[in-house]
Amino acid sequence: MDQTRRRILQTVAVTTVAATAGAGLTTATAAAASPGRHRRSIPDSGIGMHLYTVRDILAADPLGTLMAMARIGYECVGVSAFPRPAAEIRDMCREARLNPVILHVGHGDITGNWANKLAEAKTIGVRWVVLSSFPGDMYTIEGMRLGAQQLTEAGVAARELGMGMLHHNHDSEFRVIDGKSLYEILLHETDPRYVDFELDLGWADRAGADSRWLFEDHPDRFPVLHVKDHNGAGGWTDVGAGVVDFRRIFEKADRGGVRYWLVERDDQPAPLDTARNSFEYLDNVRF
Repeated sequence: MDQTRRRILQTVAVTTVAATAGAGLTTATAAAASPGRHRRSIPDSGIGMHLYTVRDILAADPLGTLMAMARIGYECVGVSAFPRPAAEIRDMCREARLNPVILHVGHGDITGNWANKLAEAKTIGVRWVVLSSFPGDMYTIEGMRLGAQQLTEAGVAARELGMGMLHHNHDSEFRVIDGKSLYEILLHETDPRYVDFELDLGWADRAGADSRWLFEDHPDRFPVLHVKDHNGAGGWTDVGAGVVDFRRIFEKADRGGVRYWLVERDDQPAPLDTARNSFEYLDNVRF
């Protein structure tokens, strides 16, 4: 992103969020709040922003971006794409009064740099450490079996420090090879005492998976969600503006053990708008 646009976004983050946060509901938000039999809502403490969504403005003005998220109404964050020392991340989150609930890590971290990465996670103060993805050549039956073993071993070490281990999906995990779902291999061959899952609803939906039934079939294994939406034609949208039927999925969130709903959008056409629009949807959705 060019410096001029960064400066513009930085200024917007500091000066306009408060004014726009109270604006009228978007069409998607109005639909989320429609009356009927839907009565449950997401607790305020559970609505968060995964910082990958705002990574460019975060790099330009980390504290200002975190403060902007708090002004919108977010109470927690998922830490990713935040290349600052762990103590600085902790202190900035505290200043912004945002709870850092997860830290995303790479496969190389859990297989070769785990003690150091766990120490960083402990300093930041997260509850879970999350494997973002496996290397591309591991998306085979044997690769997922190895991955399940690696996740369990990493989870044992995390538990010793008082943290949990999660796996984050894209669409590759939902491949079916020789009649076997790669995601089901991970679900069945990880040890549930040490490994749970951060289900990315957007990637799961694009892959044709039914997140509602994942909650039904694997209760209490999904403490964190990536709430992500898409337009059905390969593009991402703000939460509530696309085709994912979140209300249907959220009806079974209790069954899945969901505690945190973290907004994520992989592209960044207007990250502050995405943050506002997506928060409004989650704050108003009833299920």
